[in-house]
Amino acid sequence: MGQSVSAYLRRGLVVVAAVLCTSMLPGTAAAQTTVVLNQGPQVTDTTIRAGVYENTNFDGAPLITRRSTTDEPQWERRVLLKFDTANTIPQGAEIVSATLRLTVRSGLGSGTRPLGLFRVPVGFLEDEATWRTRMGSSRWSVPGGDFAEQWSAGYAPATPGAVVQFDVTSLVQRVVNGEFDTRYTRMLLADPEAPAKESYREYYSSEDSSSSRRPTLTIVLASGTPAPQPSTSSTLKVLQWNIAQGIGQDGRSNIDRVVAFIAQVRPDVISFNEIMHYSSTTSSQVVQIAERLRAATGQTWRYKWVQKGGASSGEGECVMTRLPVDATDEYLLSYTRSVAMIRTNVNGRIIDLFSTHLDHTSSAYRLTQVRQLVAWAATQPEQRIVAGDFNWYPGTTEINEMGRTYYDGWAVARSGGDAVAYADNPDGNTRNQRIDYVWFSKGASYLTVTRAQVYDTRDSSGRKPSDHNPLMVTFQVR
Repeated sequence: MGQSVSAYLRRGLVVVAAVLCTSMLPGTAAAQTTVVLNQGPQVTDTTIRAGVYENTNFDGAPLITRRSTTDEPQWERRVLLKFDTANTIPQGAEIVSATLRLTVRSGLGSGTRPLGLFRVPVGFLEDEATWRTRMGSSRWSVPGGDFAEQWSAGYAPATPGAVVQFDVTSLVQRVVNGEFDTRYTRMLLADPEAPAKESYREYYSSEDSSSSRRPTLTIVLASGTPAPQPSTSSTLKVLQWNIAQGIGQDGRSNIDRVVAFIAQVRPDVISFNEIMHYSSTTSSQVVQIAERLRAATGQTWRYKWVQKGGASSGEGECVMTRLPVDATDEYLLSYTRSVAMIRTNVNGRIIDLFSTHLDHTSSAYRLTQVRQLVAWAATQPEQRIVAGDFNWYPGTTEINEMGRTYYDGWAVARSGGDAVAYADNPDGNTRNQRIDYVWFSKGASYLTVTRAQVYDTRDSSGRKPSDHNPLMVTFQVR
Protein backbone atom coordinates (compact mmCIF):
# COMPACT_ATOMS: atom_id res chain seq x y z
CA MET A 1 0.00 0.00 0.00
CA GLY A 2 1.17 3.55 -0.65
CA GLN A 3 0.88 4.36 3.05
CA SER A 4 0.92 1.84 5.87
CA VAL A 5 -2.58 1.72 7.30
CA SER A 6 -1.69 -1.31 9.40
CA ALA A 7 1.13 0.68 11.02
CA TYR A 8 -1.47 2.95 12.59
CA LEU A 9 -3.12 -0.05 14.18
CA ARG A 10 0.17 -1.39 15.48
CA ARG A 11 0.88 1.93 17.13
CA GLY A 12 -2.39 1.61 19.00
CA LEU A 13 -4.05 4.68 17.56
CA VAL A 14 -7.47 3.09 17.28
CA VAL A 15 -9.84 5.36 19.14
CA VAL A 16 -12.77 3.01 19.40
CA ALA A 17 -13.85 -0.18 17.65
CA ALA A 18 -17.12 0.27 15.81
CA VAL A 19 -19.79 -2.38 16.14
CA LEU A 20 -22.05 -4.07 13.64
CA CYS A 21 -25.57 -2.85 14.10
CA THR A 22 -28.84 -2.62 12.18
CA SER A 23 -30.71 -0.59 14.80
CA MET A 24 -31.12 3.15 15.08
CA LEU A 25 -29.19 5.38 17.46
CA PRO A 26 -30.33 5.35 21.10
CA GLY A 27 -32.99 7.92 21.91
CA THR A 28 -31.82 11.35 22.96
CA ALA A 29 -33.28 13.98 25.20
CA ALA A 30 -35.98 16.08 23.62
CA ALA A 31 -33.87 19.22 23.99
CA GLN A 32 -31.07 17.73 21.92
CA THR A 33 -30.89 18.31 18.17
CA THR A 34 -30.11 15.51 15.72
CA VAL A 35 -28.62 16.34 12.31
CA VAL A 36 -28.59 13.62 9.64
CA LEU A 37 -26.27 14.19 6.67
CA ASN A 38 -26.88 12.00 3.61
CA GLN A 39 -28.62 14.26 1.08
CA GLY A 40 -27.22 15.85 -2.09
CA PRO A 41 -24.11 17.96 -1.40
CA GLN A 42 -24.13 17.01 2.31
CA VAL A 43 -22.06 13.92 1.44
CA THR A 44 -19.64 13.21 -1.40
CA ASP A 45 -17.67 9.99 -1.86
CA THR A 46 -15.64 7.87 -4.24
CA THR A 47 -13.34 4.86 -4.42
CA ILE A 48 -9.68 5.12 -5.36
CA ARG A 49 -7.89 2.11 -6.87
CA ALA A 50 -4.22 1.27 -7.35
CA GLY A 51 -2.21 -0.33 -10.14
CA VAL A 52 -3.45 0.02 -13.70
CA TYR A 53 -6.48 1.96 -12.35
CA GLU A 54 -4.43 4.56 -10.47
CA ASN A 55 -5.60 7.36 -12.79
CA THR A 56 -9.25 6.24 -13.02
CA ASN A 57 -12.03 8.06 -11.19
CA PHE A 58 -14.86 5.85 -9.87
CA ASP A 59 -17.36 8.48 -8.76
CA GLY A 60 -20.95 7.22 -8.95
CA ALA A 61 -19.97 3.56 -8.62
CA PRO A 62 -20.40 1.55 -5.40
CA LEU A 63 -17.79 2.20 -2.71
CA ILE A 64 -15.23 -0.60 -2.34
CA THR A 65 -12.47 -1.52 0.11
CA ARG A 66 -10.03 -4.35 -0.51
CA ARG A 67 -6.51 -5.20 0.65
CA SER A 68 -4.20 -6.82 -1.89
CA THR A 69 -0.56 -7.80 -2.26
CA THR A 70 2.05 -5.43 -3.67
CA ASP A 71 2.49 -7.65 -6.74
CA GLU A 72 -1.24 -7.26 -7.52
CA PRO A 73 -1.75 -3.54 -6.82
CA GLN A 74 -4.71 -3.20 -9.19
CA TRP A 75 -6.97 -4.88 -6.61
CA GLU A 76 -6.16 -2.40 -3.82
CA ARG A 77 -9.07 -0.03 -3.06
CA ARG A 78 -9.86 2.66 -0.49
CA VAL A 79 -12.90 4.86 0.14
CA LEU A 80 -12.98 8.66 0.41
CA LEU A 81 -15.87 10.42 2.21
CA LYS A 82 -16.62 14.10 2.87
CA PHE A 83 -19.53 15.46 4.93
CA ASP A 84 -20.59 19.11 4.96
CA THR A 85 -20.32 19.90 8.65
CA ALA A 86 -19.18 23.42 7.68
CA ASN A 87 -22.61 24.63 6.57
CA THR A 88 -24.82 22.36 8.68
CA ILE A 89 -23.27 22.45 12.18
CA PRO A 90 -22.64 25.73 14.08
CA GLN A 91 -18.95 26.39 14.68
CA GLY A 92 -17.93 25.26 18.15
CA ALA A 93 -21.19 23.35 18.76
CA GLU A 94 -21.00 20.72 21.52
CA ILE A 95 -21.25 17.27 19.94
CA VAL A 96 -22.89 14.58 22.08
CA SER A 97 -22.32 11.88 19.48
CA ALA A 98 -21.40 11.49 15.82
CA THR A 99 -21.86 8.18 14.04
CA LEU A 100 -20.90 7.20 10.51
CA ARG A 101 -23.07 4.51 8.97
CA LEU A 102 -22.27 2.41 5.87
CA THR A 103 -24.49 -0.28 4.34
CA VAL A 104 -22.86 -3.35 2.79
CA ARG A 105 -23.90 -4.04 -0.81
CA SER A 106 -21.92 -7.26 -1.31
CA GLY A 107 -18.72 -9.03 -0.32
CA LEU A 108 -16.60 -12.16 -0.59
CA GLY A 109 -16.15 -14.86 2.02
CA SER A 110 -18.17 -15.55 5.15
CA GLY A 111 -16.22 -13.68 7.81
CA THR A 112 -15.67 -10.01 8.62
CA ARG A 113 -12.92 -7.63 7.54
CA PRO A 114 -11.50 -4.77 9.61
CA LEU A 115 -11.76 -1.16 8.47
CA GLY A 116 -9.69 1.75 9.71
CA LEU A 117 -11.13 5.29 9.52
CA PHE A 118 -8.63 8.12 9.08
CA ARG A 119 -8.86 11.91 8.79
CA VAL A 120 -7.98 13.30 5.35
CA PRO A 121 -6.02 16.56 5.87
CA VAL A 122 -6.36 17.93 2.31
CA GLY A 123 -9.25 18.61 -0.04
CA PHE A 124 -10.41 16.32 -2.81
CA LEU A 125 -13.22 16.20 -5.38
CA GLU A 126 -15.30 13.05 -5.74
CA ASP A 127 -15.51 13.36 -9.52
CA GLU A 128 -11.75 13.88 -9.95
CA ALA A 129 -10.00 11.92 -7.18
CA THR A 130 -7.90 8.91 -8.16
CA TRP A 131 -5.18 6.85 -6.47
CA ARG A 132 -2.68 9.53 -7.51
CA THR A 133 -4.68 12.75 -7.87
CA ARG A 134 -6.98 14.47 -5.37
CA MET A 135 -8.41 17.18 -7.66
CA GLY A 136 -7.45 18.84 -10.91
CA SER A 137 -3.70 18.65 -11.34
CA SER A 138 -3.08 18.43 -7.58
CA ARG A 139 -1.68 15.09 -6.49
CA TRP A 140 -1.73 13.32 -3.17
CA SER A 141 1.61 13.67 -1.38
CA VAL A 142 1.77 9.85 -1.45
CA PRO A 143 -0.24 7.68 -3.89
CA GLY A 144 -3.30 6.18 -2.24
CA GLY A 145 -4.55 9.31 -0.52
CA ASP A 146 -3.20 11.53 2.25
CA PHE A 147 -4.40 10.60 5.72
CA ALA A 148 -3.56 11.73 9.24
CA GLU A 149 -4.81 10.30 12.53
CA GLN A 150 -6.92 7.18 12.82
CA TRP A 151 -10.16 8.01 14.63
CA SER A 152 -12.18 4.81 14.57
CA ALA A 153 -12.27 1.20 13.40
CA GLY A 154 -14.86 -1.40 12.55
CA TYR A 155 -15.55 -4.80 11.04
CA ALA A 156 -17.48 -5.30 7.83
CA PRO A 157 -19.26 -8.57 7.04
CA ALA A 158 -19.94 -9.76 3.50
CA THR A 159 -23.70 -9.91 4.12
CA PRO A 160 -25.76 -7.62 1.84
CA GLY A 161 -27.72 -5.09 3.89
CA ALA A 162 -25.50 -5.31 6.96
CA VAL A 163 -24.65 -1.99 8.56
CA VAL A 164 -21.21 -0.89 9.76
CA GLN A 165 -21.06 1.97 12.26
CA PHE A 166 -18.11 4.10 13.34
CA ASP A 167 -17.99 6.35 16.37
CA VAL A 168 -16.49 9.61 15.06
CA THR A 169 -17.61 11.91 17.88
CA SER A 170 -14.12 13.14 18.74
CA LEU A 171 -13.22 13.77 15.10
CA VAL A 172 -16.37 15.76 14.31
CA GLN A 173 -16.02 17.77 17.54
CA ARG A 174 -12.52 18.88 16.61
CA VAL A 175 -13.57 19.61 13.03
CA VAL A 176 -16.47 21.88 14.06
CA ASN A 177 -14.22 23.53 16.65
CA GLY A 178 -12.08 24.72 13.74
CA GLU A 179 -8.95 22.86 14.83
CA PHE A 180 -8.08 21.75 11.30
CA ASP A 181 -7.82 23.60 7.98
CA THR A 182 -11.50 23.05 7.19
CA ARG A 183 -14.84 22.50 8.91
CA TYR A 184 -15.78 19.81 6.40
CA THR A 185 -15.33 16.30 7.83
CA ARG A 186 -13.11 14.32 5.43
CA MET A 187 -12.40 10.60 5.95
CA LEU A 188 -10.56 7.70 4.34
CA LEU A 189 -11.53 4.05 4.91
CA ALA A 190 -9.01 1.28 4.31
CA ASP A 191 -8.59 -2.40 5.15
CA PRO A 192 -5.40 -2.73 7.25
CA GLU A 193 -5.23 -6.51 7.53
CA ALA A 194 -3.32 -9.13 5.53
CA PRO A 195 -4.04 -9.20 1.79
CA ALA A 196 -6.76 -11.63 0.75
CA LYS A 197 -9.28 -12.08 -2.03
CA GLU A 198 -11.97 -12.31 0.66
CA SER A 199 -11.16 -8.74 1.79
CA TYR A 200 -13.42 -7.40 -0.99
CA ARG A 201 -16.31 -5.33 0.44
CA GLU A 202 -18.76 -3.21 -1.53
CA TYR A 203 -20.93 -0.44 0.03
CA TYR A 204 -23.75 1.73 -1.26
CA SER A 205 -22.60 5.21 -2.30
CA SER A 206 -24.11 8.68 -1.88
CA GLU A 207 -25.65 8.38 -5.34
CA ASP A 208 -27.91 5.49 -4.30
CA SER A 209 -31.63 6.12 -4.81
CA SER A 210 -32.44 5.11 -1.22
CA SER A 211 -31.27 7.54 1.45
CA SER A 212 -31.43 4.72 4.02
CA ARG A 213 -28.55 2.94 2.24
CA ARG A 214 -26.32 5.95 1.59
CA PRO A 215 -23.31 6.78 3.76
CA THR A 216 -24.83 8.72 6.64
CA LEU A 217 -23.31 10.90 9.34
CA THR A 218 -25.70 11.35 12.27
CA ILE A 219 -24.73 14.11 14.72
CA VAL A 220 -26.44 14.76 18.05
CA LEU A 221 -25.94 18.28 19.41
CA ALA A 222 -25.99 19.02 23.13
CA SER A 223 -28.97 20.62 24.83
CA GLY A 224 -28.91 24.39 24.44
CA THR A 225 -26.89 24.33 21.22
CA PRO A 226 -28.60 26.56 18.66
CA ALA A 227 -30.19 24.53 15.90
CA PRO A 228 -28.16 24.76 12.68
CA GLN A 229 -29.60 27.21 10.20
CA PRO A 230 -29.17 26.97 6.43
CA SER A 231 -26.94 29.66 5.02
CA THR A 232 -29.01 32.56 3.75
CA SER A 233 -26.09 34.83 2.94
CA SER A 234 -25.21 34.79 -0.74
CA THR A 235 -22.91 37.81 -0.72
CA LEU A 236 -19.18 37.33 -1.23
CA LYS A 237 -16.82 40.30 -0.72
CA VAL A 238 -13.33 39.83 -2.20
CA LEU A 239 -10.59 42.31 -1.28
CA GLN A 240 -7.42 42.62 -3.38
CA TRP A 241 -4.47 44.44 -1.78
CA ASN A 242 -0.75 44.61 -2.41
CA ILE A 243 0.41 45.64 1.07
CA ALA A 244 4.03 46.33 0.05
CA GLN A 245 5.39 44.24 2.95
CA GLY A 246 3.42 46.44 5.30
CA ILE A 247 5.57 49.47 4.55
CA GLY A 248 3.50 52.65 4.33
CA GLN A 249 4.22 55.85 2.49
CA ASP A 250 5.76 57.17 5.69
CA GLY A 251 8.49 54.52 5.35
CA ARG A 252 7.33 52.57 8.41
CA SER A 253 6.11 48.98 8.49
CA ASN A 254 2.88 48.83 10.49
CA ILE A 255 0.67 45.77 10.15
CA ASP A 256 -1.85 47.23 12.58
CA ARG A 257 -2.87 49.80 9.94
CA VAL A 258 -3.54 46.98 7.49
CA VAL A 259 -5.60 45.05 10.04
CA ALA A 260 -7.59 48.12 11.09
CA PHE A 261 -8.65 48.82 7.51
CA ILE A 262 -9.64 45.22 6.84
CA ALA A 263 -11.66 45.02 10.05
CA GLN A 264 -13.45 48.19 9.00
CA VAL A 265 -14.50 47.07 5.49
CA ARG A 266 -15.21 43.43 6.52
CA PRO A 267 -14.30 41.35 3.46
CA ASP A 268 -14.99 37.62 3.28
CA VAL A 269 -11.81 36.84 1.37
CA ILE A 270 -8.54 38.76 0.97
CA SER A 271 -5.92 38.41 -1.76
CA PHE A 272 -2.60 39.74 -0.42
CA ASN A 273 0.48 40.51 -2.51
CA GLU A 274 3.96 41.34 -1.22
CA ILE A 275 3.18 39.76 2.14
CA MET A 276 6.01 38.28 4.21
CA HIS A 277 5.93 34.88 5.88
CA TYR A 278 8.55 33.24 8.11
CA SER A 279 8.70 30.28 10.49
CA SER A 280 8.76 32.66 13.44
CA THR A 281 5.25 33.88 14.22
CA THR A 282 6.65 37.13 15.56
CA SER A 283 8.05 38.02 12.14
CA SER A 284 5.42 36.46 9.88
CA GLN A 285 3.01 39.07 8.55
CA VAL A 286 0.63 36.30 7.45
CA VAL A 287 0.32 34.92 10.98
CA GLN A 288 0.21 38.36 12.58
CA ILE A 289 -2.62 39.54 10.33
CA ALA A 290 -4.65 36.35 10.83
CA GLU A 291 -4.27 36.53 14.61
CA ARG A 292 -5.03 40.24 14.84
CA LEU A 293 -8.04 39.90 12.56
CA ARG A 294 -9.32 37.15 14.83
CA ALA A 295 -8.97 39.49 17.81
CA ALA A 296 -10.65 42.34 15.92
CA THR A 297 -13.51 40.37 14.37
CA GLY A 298 -14.01 37.41 16.70
CA GLN A 299 -13.67 35.06 13.71
CA THR A 300 -11.01 32.55 12.71
CA TRP A 301 -9.09 33.54 9.57
CA ARG A 302 -7.46 30.75 7.59
CA TYR A 303 -4.98 31.22 4.77
CA LYS A 304 -2.89 29.73 2.01
CA TRP A 305 0.45 31.42 1.36
CA VAL A 306 3.06 30.64 -1.29
CA GLN A 307 6.43 32.32 -1.77
CA LYS A 308 6.76 33.88 -5.21
CA GLY A 309 9.57 31.50 -6.21
CA GLY A 310 8.47 28.48 -4.19
CA ALA A 311 10.80 28.95 -1.21
CA SER A 312 9.67 28.19 2.33
CA SER A 313 9.78 31.81 3.47
CA GLY A 314 9.98 35.35 2.18
CA GLU A 315 7.64 37.46 0.05
CA GLY A 316 4.67 35.90 -1.64
CA GLU A 317 0.95 35.71 -2.32
CA CYS A 318 -1.75 34.80 0.16
CA VAL A 319 -5.47 34.07 0.14
CA MET A 320 -7.00 34.61 3.57
CA THR A 321 -10.63 34.05 4.52
CA ARG A 322 -13.04 33.97 7.44
CA LEU A 323 -15.08 31.32 5.59
CA PRO A 324 -14.65 27.55 5.98
CA VAL A 325 -11.83 26.20 3.82
CA ASP A 326 -12.38 22.98 1.94
CA ALA A 327 -9.09 22.81 0.05
CA THR A 328 -5.90 24.73 -0.71
CA ASP A 329 -3.38 24.56 -3.52
CA GLU A 330 -0.47 26.43 -5.07
CA TYR A 331 1.24 26.77 -8.42
CA LEU A 332 4.54 28.23 -9.59
CA LEU A 333 4.61 30.41 -12.70
CA SER A 334 7.65 31.15 -14.83
CA TYR A 335 9.99 34.01 -13.96
CA THR A 336 9.71 33.64 -10.18
CA ARG A 337 6.00 34.20 -9.65
CA SER A 338 3.32 32.07 -8.00
CA VAL A 339 -0.38 31.49 -7.34
CA ALA A 340 -2.10 30.61 -4.05
CA MET A 341 -5.58 29.04 -3.99
CA ILE A 342 -8.32 28.42 -1.44
CA ARG A 343 -11.62 26.61 -2.00
CA THR A 344 -14.68 27.51 0.03
CA ASN A 345 -18.45 27.15 -0.24
CA VAL A 346 -20.95 30.01 -0.44
CA ASN A 347 -24.68 29.46 -0.75
CA GLY A 348 -24.05 25.82 -1.65
CA ARG A 349 -21.63 26.70 -4.47
CA ILE A 350 -17.98 25.74 -4.70
CA ILE A 351 -15.88 28.91 -4.94
CA ASP A 352 -12.19 28.69 -5.94
CA LEU A 353 -10.23 31.86 -5.12
CA PHE A 354 -6.75 32.57 -6.46
CA SER A 355 -4.13 35.22 -5.64
CA THR A 356 -1.19 36.09 -7.88
CA HIS A 357 1.33 38.84 -8.60
CA LEU A 358 2.72 39.12 -12.13
CA ASP A 359 6.15 40.30 -13.19
CA HIS A 360 6.75 44.06 -13.10
CA THR A 361 9.51 44.29 -15.74
CA SER A 362 8.38 42.55 -18.92
CA SER A 363 5.19 42.39 -20.94
CA ALA A 364 6.35 39.12 -22.50
CA TYR A 365 6.86 37.61 -19.04
CA ARG A 366 3.41 38.72 -17.96
CA LEU A 367 1.79 37.26 -21.08
CA THR A 368 3.44 33.90 -20.38
CA GLN A 369 2.35 34.04 -16.74
CA VAL A 370 -1.26 34.89 -17.65
CA ARG A 371 -1.44 31.90 -19.99
CA GLN A 372 0.01 29.60 -17.34
CA LEU A 373 -2.33 31.00 -14.70
CA VAL A 374 -5.43 30.54 -16.86
CA ALA A 375 -4.44 27.00 -17.86
CA TRP A 376 -3.82 25.91 -14.27
CA ALA A 377 -6.92 27.59 -12.86
CA ALA A 378 -8.97 25.77 -15.50
CA THR A 379 -8.06 22.47 -13.80
CA GLN A 380 -10.08 23.62 -10.77
CA PRO A 381 -13.90 23.62 -10.79
CA GLU A 382 -16.14 26.66 -11.18
CA GLN A 383 -16.91 29.13 -9.67
CA ARG A 384 -13.41 30.71 -10.13
CA ILE A 385 -12.25 34.15 -8.92
CA VAL A 386 -8.69 35.36 -9.60
CA ALA A 387 -7.34 38.42 -7.78
CA GLY A 388 -3.94 40.00 -7.83
CA ASP A 389 -1.48 42.68 -8.84
CA PHE A 390 -1.14 42.21 -12.62
CA ASN A 391 1.33 45.11 -12.95
CA TRP A 392 -0.23 46.48 -16.14
CA TYR A 393 -3.33 48.37 -17.17
CA PRO A 394 -6.47 47.56 -19.18
CA GLY A 395 -6.18 47.35 -22.95
CA THR A 396 -2.67 45.93 -22.98
CA THR A 397 -1.79 42.56 -24.52
CA GLU A 398 -1.51 40.58 -21.29
CA ILE A 399 -4.66 42.07 -19.77
CA ASN A 400 -6.59 41.41 -22.99
CA GLU A 401 -5.34 37.81 -22.83
CA MET A 402 -6.77 37.46 -19.33
CA GLY A 403 -9.99 39.02 -20.58
CA ARG A 404 -10.50 36.25 -23.12
CA THR A 405 -11.71 33.87 -20.39
CA TYR A 406 -12.30 36.15 -17.37
CA TYR A 407 -14.39 39.23 -16.64
CA ASP A 408 -12.79 42.25 -14.97
CA GLY A 409 -14.87 42.83 -11.82
CA TRP A 410 -14.27 46.58 -11.67
CA ALA A 411 -15.15 47.06 -15.34
CA VAL A 412 -18.34 45.01 -14.98
CA ALA A 413 -19.41 47.03 -11.94
CA ARG A 414 -18.60 50.32 -13.64
CA SER A 415 -20.62 49.44 -16.71
CA GLY A 416 -23.63 49.05 -14.42
CA GLY A 417 -22.93 52.23 -12.45
CA ASP A 418 -21.83 50.23 -9.39
CA ALA A 419 -18.11 51.11 -9.24
CA VAL A 420 -16.98 53.61 -6.59
CA ALA A 421 -13.60 55.24 -6.02
CA TYR A 422 -12.97 58.71 -4.56
CA ALA A 423 -12.91 62.31 -5.71
CA ASP A 424 -9.35 62.61 -7.02
CA ASN A 425 -9.26 59.03 -8.32
CA PRO A 426 -12.44 58.60 -10.40
CA ASP A 427 -10.93 55.89 -12.60
CA GLY A 428 -10.26 53.59 -9.67
CA ASN A 429 -6.49 53.45 -10.09
CA THR A 430 -4.86 51.14 -7.58
CA ARG A 431 -1.39 52.62 -8.05
CA ASN A 432 -0.36 54.93 -10.88
CA GLN A 433 -2.75 53.01 -13.11
CA ARG A 434 -5.43 50.40 -12.52
CA ILE A 435 -3.11 47.40 -12.14
CA ASP A 436 -4.87 45.41 -9.39
CA TYR A 437 -7.80 43.24 -10.43
CA VAL A 438 -10.51 40.91 -9.20
CA TRP A 439 -11.42 38.69 -12.14
CA PHE A 440 -14.15 36.05 -12.37
CA SER A 441 -14.38 33.29 -14.93
CA LYS A 442 -16.76 33.60 -17.85
CA GLY A 443 -17.91 30.12 -16.91
CA ALA A 444 -18.84 31.21 -13.36
CA SER A 445 -22.55 31.31 -14.12
CA TYR A 446 -23.62 31.64 -10.48
CA LEU A 447 -21.61 34.81 -9.78
CA THR A 448 -22.96 38.32 -10.33
CA VAL A 449 -21.00 41.50 -9.55
CA THR A 450 -23.05 43.93 -7.47
CA ARG A 451 -20.39 46.48 -6.50
CA ALA A 452 -16.72 47.39 -6.78
CA GLN A 453 -14.82 49.95 -4.73
CA VAL A 454 -11.30 51.33 -4.65
CA TYR A 455 -10.64 52.76 -1.19
CA ASP A 456 -8.90 55.94 -0.11
CA THR A 457 -6.65 54.85 2.78
CA ARG A 458 -4.81 58.14 3.29
CA ASP A 459 -4.41 59.34 6.85
CA SER A 460 -4.61 62.94 8.04
CA SER A 461 -1.10 63.50 6.66
CA GLY A 462 -2.11 62.16 3.25
CA ARG A 463 -0.06 58.97 3.60
CA LYS A 464 -1.24 55.43 2.88
CA PRO A 465 -0.36 52.15 4.68
CA SER A 466 0.79 50.81 1.26
CA ASP A 467 1.67 52.22 -2.14
CA HIS A 468 -1.37 50.37 -3.54
CA ASN A 469 -5.02 51.20 -3.04
CA PRO A 470 -7.17 48.24 -1.94
CA LEU A 471 -9.90 47.07 -4.32
CA MET A 472 -13.02 45.21 -3.20
CA VAL A 473 -15.47 43.48 -5.54
CA THR A 474 -18.76 42.21 -4.13
CA PHE A 475 -20.48 39.22 -5.72
CA GLN A 476 -23.96 37.79 -5.39
CA VAL A 477 -23.73 33.99 -5.32
CA ARG A 478 -26.89 32.33 -6.66
